[in-house]
Amino acid sequence: MKLDFTRNRIGLLVALALGVSACTPAKPVAEAEYGAKIVGNWLGTVGDMKESIAFSADGSFIAQLRPQGFISNTLSQGVTGTIRGTWAISGKTITLKITSEEDERVKNSVTSSTILSFSTDKFLVKSAQGETSAFTRTLSL
Repeated sequence: MKLDFTRNRIGLLVALALGVSACTPAKPVAEAEYGAKIVGNWLGTVGDMKESIAFSADGSFIAQLRPQGFISNTLSQGVTGTIRGTWAISGKTITLKITSEEDERVKNSVTSSTILSFSTDKFLVKSAQGETSAFTRTLSL
């Protein structure tokens, strides 16, 4: 009986240790590495739109925007807009130059945002209008 109690206790401690080690925060990305580390697929929310964006190593991007809301989210009735262009990072500033759009009206052909934080799986940006948006890395769009 005492052996079972000790075994269960050790098992609980091992499980707890593994659980805590899996919860370690994502490693911050150094500012000098932003351009290399942003390459890939990201999901986020900008205003009232869900946005998926793929940054390519050649400096191009493609973003897909979809309205949020009950009908859009549950019945897939939202129209998805697509924006294509180029991106560049200088310091903490990411600049997007829009070259084409489909089913989306873009007010400016160039926009910049400040990167507030960047880790291996998440980044936070603040637009020139003061709006903050978070993006999470995904495997594919």
